[in-house]
Amino acid sequence: MALDTKSALDHKELFQALSAPFIVFDATDPDLTIIEENEAHATIAMVKREDVLGKPLLEAFPDTSEEYLTTGVSQLRESIKRVIKTGKPDEMPRLNYDLKDHTGEYTTKYWSVTHHPVFDKERKVVAVYQSTEDITEKVMTAEKLNMAEARLDQTLANSSIGTWFWDLKQNKVFADKNLASMFGLSTVSLEEGLTLDIFINSIHPSDRGRVASEIEGAIAKKSLYESEYRTFDHNKDVRWVIARGHVNLDDTGAVISFPGVIVDITDRKTAENNLKFLTAASTQFAASRDKTVTLSTIANMVVPDIADWCTIDLLEGDEIQRVATVHKDPEKVKWAQELYEKQGAPKLDDPTGIPKVLRTGEPEYYPEITDELLVASAKDKKELELMRSIGFSSVIIVPMKLDGKQIGAISLISTESRMHYKASDIEMAKGLANRAALAVYNANLFQSAQRELKERKLLQQKLEANNNLLETKVAERTRQLVDTNDGLEREIRRSQKIERELQIYSKNLARSNQELQDFAYVASHDLQEPLRKIQAFGDLLESEYKDKLGEGEEYLNRMRSAASRMSILIQDLLAFSRVTTKPQDIKQIDLNVVVKEVLSDLETRIDEKHGEVNVEMLPAVWADTTHMRQLFQNLIGNALKFHKPDEPPKVDVTVQPRARDDKYFEIHITDNGIGFDEKYLDRIFSVFQRLHGKEAYDGTGIGLAVCRKIVERYGGKISATSKPGAGSTFIISLPIKHKEQ
Repeated sequence: MALDTKSALDHKELFQALSAPFIVFDATDPDLTIIEENEAHATIAMVKREDVLGKPLLEAFPDTSEEYLTTGVSQLRESIKRVIKTGKPDEMPRLNYDLKDHTGEYTTKYWSVTHHPVFDKERKVVAVYQSTEDITEKVMTAEKLNMAEARLDQTLANSSIGTWFWDLKQNKVFADKNLASMFGLSTVSLEEGLTLDIFINSIHPSDRGRVASEIEGAIAKKSLYESEYRTFDHNKDVRWVIARGHVNLDDTGAVISFPGVIVDITDRKTAENNLKFLTAASTQFAASRDKTVTLSTIANMVVPDIADWCTIDLLEGDEIQRVATVHKDPEKVKWAQELYEKQGAPKLDDPTGIPKVLRTGEPEYYPEITDELLVASAKDKKELELMRSIGFSSVIIVPMKLDGKQIGAISLISTESRMHYKASDIEMAKGLANRAALAVYNANLFQSAQRELKERKLLQQKLEANNNLLETKVAERTRQLVDTNDGLEREIRRSQKIERELQIYSKNLARSNQELQDFAYVASHDLQEPLRKIQAFGDLLESEYKDKLGEGEEYLNRMRSAASRMSILIQDLLAFSRVTTKPQDIKQIDLNVVVKEVLSDLETRIDEKHGEVNVEMLPAVWADTTHMRQLFQNLIGNALKFHKPDEPPKVDVTVQPRARDDKYFEIHITDNGIGFDEKYLDRIFSVFQRLHGKEAYDGTGIGLAVCRKIVERYGGKISATSKPGAGSTFIISLPIKHKEQ
């Protein structure tokens, strides 16, 4: 392709002046040699123009994709070949093509690429030029949004929260799959909409009329709706739910829709029923005088509400003695007792079941008894057939302990009811076993006292015949025994009072936890949703009525800016609270990797401010990766933010030398920024505390509070030194060894 000198010079100057990135390949060369590149392309490709001109495509920009390494096929080359073959442009909307950065490391990059043909006079393709757009940030942002949406969907699925929308004009109720599961309804039918009567019929008969009246009342009064009731799920199991909703009105004030949410509170209702049972059991135990009678009474309390079968065994020396066997059917109890006598008590060295619990002192929990488990547990075919005929569904065996030793075991067995025990039921069973052990202790103590009293009386009769002088001493001893019994009863009453107080505390704690969950939901959903609507409608106003707003455009911008700041504030508050509530995945992590990722995230800000961040070799610490990323993101980000207007920011991350016996790493983050007066040192680590107006520096005043919370969570400390106008140094001390919190 021959051009005259003046024309070539003009075209070259024009090509280099273009702000859009372009690169040109020789179509007549099989290696697709690079014959031209403008500075805009060299910048986004992170190369020097003179280093790639004259080089083949894959030599200048190696293809590291899995497809190329496996098959030798480069999608970038294939696109160029199609242009050469067809003479038509070829577009690649999203191309993953990694490039080396200034350090020589490959960086993940995404591009939007279009190849265009360049023809000679005979319409032969002699060159291909590539228009390039770096879409890495867009792709990463989209992936983060998709991940956030997936997490939200998973959170709703795991939290047993359902939603509904009742369109009163169509008399159709639409709901999600969580609500369908709670009501035992088809998800597909709910997506198409069902009448309200179908929902009402899925409610427990005892609650059905009340709920219908409450719904009618909410519509009549146009008020908020809240109700707690029972439903039947797909397995016909009873589920406790709490429903909350409100009515929506049209312009005339008529009710047109009724949306709301519903929460499965079955587990909470079960915490409550178990607590009532344990309270009743404690009352029974407090009056215990005979351990066998008391334990039999408690076993009868368990059946049938908590278990289909309940057995209680006591350990007498090295032998296991069954003291209670209970089922609602007396004939089955008789059969079980005869079978037990025929087979004999289990041996203490048997590998599983009651013997194992008595040996180890640990509960045995079988949430679902499968046939494979029966086969593994049965001694022979005859025992296997017997176990199958009983129809085991779920089993919990817990030890009864006294003074740290196992004295017996309580077995809760589910059969014909097909109930499956949960982990929370183990705690209830433990509480029952603890109270049963206390009853055995009280009964033994009472019987011992009774025996002692009887012996004293016999001795008194003998001594009266031989020596009347001992009568006074015997009477005194008898009074002492009575005092002992009185003291024992007072101790029992004191124990009951303490237990009642613990129950009240447990209930308050459960309510507090629920309120915390409600707050997290409101903060993450109910508060964010109005802000998103403000921003969305603000965008619509600007796009559709911008020419008509006049001075109102400034007010619109202020409104959207305020909504954005509110959204950031909510996110920062949630980040602050999650430092405490989020479960930790503590492991030894390399801070060099963490800080490198942080600097990658801050790369755009550093470039915009012409900043410089220098990082020494950092140690490995025991922590959660997310927390460490938050910590350094906030501190380095602040150092870049609060720089002097006339001086680019410079940040140094260093590790201070430590003594041999020092138990902490000390890391300094030093900047050349605006600094602050150290009299405000305590203030900067508090929530919502700012030393500068948000007109000069944006932010919510939460970042440093999050830093302090993170460092203190791992047993460390954070402080700072500074002077106005002379920069600041933030000092982090983190434990060298892992500390259990």
